[in-house]
Amino acid sequence: MFLNIVFIIFLLFSYPVSASVCEQNKSVDITSDILTCKQKISKLKPHSTASFEAKLELAVLYRQAGDLALANSELEQLLSQSLSISQQYHVTRQLGINAYRQRGYIQSLTYFHKTQKLATQLKNLSYEGQTSNDLANVYQALGDLDTALTLFLNSYDIAKQLNDLKRQAVTLNNLGNISRDINQLDDAIVSFRQAHLLHTQLGNQTKANHTLISLAEVFFKKLQFDKAINLINSTLTQLNNSGAHTQASRAYLLLAEIALAQNKLNEAHKWLATQKRTRSLIQNDKVDQRALLIEAKLKQLEGNDTEAQVLLKQGLAKNHNQNSQLTELFYIALAQSQQQSKQYRDALSTLEDYNTMLRQNRTDTANLYQLRLKQADILPNKPQHNYFTLYNVLAVFSAFMAGMLLSYKYLAQISKPPNTVNNAAPNEATYTEQDTRQLIVEVMTLSLSIWEQTSSKTRIELAEESKMWKVNIDDGRLRVRTLERYLAIKTLPKKPRWRNIIKTAHYVINHCNEEHDDLHKLKQQIQKLEVLAKASPHYLT
Repeated sequence: MFLNIVFIIFLLFSYPVSASVCEQNKSVDITSDILTCKQKISKLKPHSTASFEAKLELAVLYRQAGDLALANSELEQLLSQSLSISQQYHVTRQLGINAYRQRGYIQSLTYFHKTQKLATQLKNLSYEGQTSNDLANVYQALGDLDTALTLFLNSYDIAKQLNDLKRQAVTLNNLGNISRDINQLDDAIVSFRQAHLLHTQLGNQTKANHTLISLAEVFFKKLQFDKAINLINSTLTQLNNSGAHTQASRAYLLLAEIALAQNKLNEAHKWLATQKRTRSLIQNDKVDQRALLIEAKLKQLEGNDTEAQVLLKQGLAKNHNQNSQLTELFYIALAQSQQQSKQYRDALSTLEDYNTMLRQNRTDTANLYQLRLKQADILPNKPQHNYFTLYNVLAVFSAFMAGMLLSYKYLAQISKPPNTVNNAAPNEATYTEQDTRQLIVEVMTLSLSIWEQTSSKTRIELAEESKMWKVNIDDGRLRVRTLERYLAIKTLPKKPRWRNIIKTAHYVINHCNEEHDDLHKLKQQIQKLEVLAKASPHYLT
């Protein structure tokens, strides 16, 4: 979930840009490295390969210094030059990373999809694997875990082809994170164990220990507390002796969570205090937000709502612009604490803020859906109607985490006349084969989008429950390769399974919220598709 955000960002940016031209001092003062690099550039021939590589490194240094505006300016200047495809790839990728760092996830996807096309043009498998990894991290940040899982698997397959054990280990760790977040816990265990084995073989004990703690988190989610504790204890001595204070801090925090889950409040206090001491050894002035949330939950369980609310508001002040699960947990815990202490007006204000975040999240989902369609090459050039409306959300609550959290969710509806859609059946003679293929992909993409939004279930569960698509096991993981072929024109079979497509769409309509905005649109598309299907010579196949 949010437990590995820092590690994921490190993985996203861990691949080298190119051979170093600017010799970095590796000093704590990055300003010195920037000045050295700029001096080096001034002595290089303009528009030379060495000048390009040095300027690319300078852009990375600006980002490391936190000046993304200067980093982007440097990259845009490079793009204005006549660049080779490989150089375009590197510049565009750095722009994507900068957008990701600024939480501009949709913009980041646009850049990374471009690098994907450039990597394909170059026929460079290493670049393709790198781009799949970049895209997967962004989709994961957006909450589209199924797409992220597919991309990570692609990156893993490429790493296997290249016999790149390091990338295999990194990708397996990412696959474990995704599997854990979608509650495919047995798959997560397999991935983390394989990643640990590879990290150990490569002699990278730091990452091996990181993976063991990730494995302990899975056992925690499975409520197998003893297994989780044993794994953590097996790594703590080595982590402390090696000075791996970040990972040791993470381990102590997990021990505190386990103690909370077992209602051992004194033990939770002990582990939180140890985590704080360990955290103080790290040269980082940022507050550990997850530790803040756990401490607030402990205060709530002790009945000290005033102190809990101070901590929760502190966390929200740092996270209010982030549509993350961590932010949701802060809102939920704060609303619960205010409700318990009968601060109903404050609780309502918190719920309104939460509502605003959820509406923004719905807008992001709409933008992501449109981007998906564009990447499937099915959006026409004419202006698109916006079928997504904002919801006023009605707060409801239920027990969460054995009474530790009050879970608030929102439902709402704005009465609005349905969009005008031509109900007339299409004339199959006017539909080209390409039009039909576009409609198939749009029906499947929209069906999957509605299913994921209204049921909070994955494409694997759609395949299993509808009984329309085969679920395969690939490297110990569940996959729906056949269904996934229907989500893009370039992978769509020449002889599509008409009945499977139509029955899948009907299944979604019958089992999803009837008030969803796009359900009407999907029904209209199915009517058109049914007419076209009956006219197809392959309809009965």
